[in-house]
Amino acid sequence: MQVPSAAGAAFDWAVLSPLVGRGLVALLVAFIAWRLAAAVRTWFERATARSSADIHLRVLAGRFLYLAVFIYGLLWAVEVLGVSPTALVAGLGVVGLAASLALQDILKSFCAGVYLLFERPFHLGDDIKIKDFRGRVVDIGIRTTVLHTVDDQEVIVPNSVVLADVVVNRARYRKPLVEPPAPQDPTAMMRTEP
Repeated sequence: MQVPSAAGAAFDWAVLSPLVGRGLVALLVAFIAWRLAAAVRTWFERATARSSADIHLRVLAGRFLYLAVFIYGLLWAVEVLGVSPTALVAGLGVVGLAASLALQDILKSFCAGVYLLFERPFHLGDDIKIKDFRGRVVDIGIRTTVLHTVDDQEVIVPNSVVLADVVVNRARYRKPLVEPPAPQDPTAMMRTEP
């Protein structure tokens, strides 16, 4: 069926029909990938809830699984549209290189955060000192570490700084401030004076 356009030329709707169909199927595939990725992350969180693995590593692995499933589904949706995934990935590689150069400091903090989650030089609640800041660790995130100081200030330190500078962990090998008294002679309590 041809419909005349405003310019007088005929427009063929039959050409547009396959594109609309493929677009709808691609949207359906993307939606299914999104829901499947969320279901995989929920399943992983429930499956590892009772494990002894570190909570931060479990969250990181859950996010990685979510992104892997979702990105695979998006690539499949793009292929349904008729776009070559290899050309798209190559184009994204060039854009990714430009973005990584522009976001170098954020990516440095992100990579340092992942490294800190694996190495664990300090834990939540530890009293640490980074540069001129000393406080209790209240959050260890992917990009930043948050300290609560003794004068009720919140200090947000980028993880790249935490990784590059010396960190003094005052909670790791803490000795008591007051030495316990030397033990007394245990036989002294048993002796009775007649």
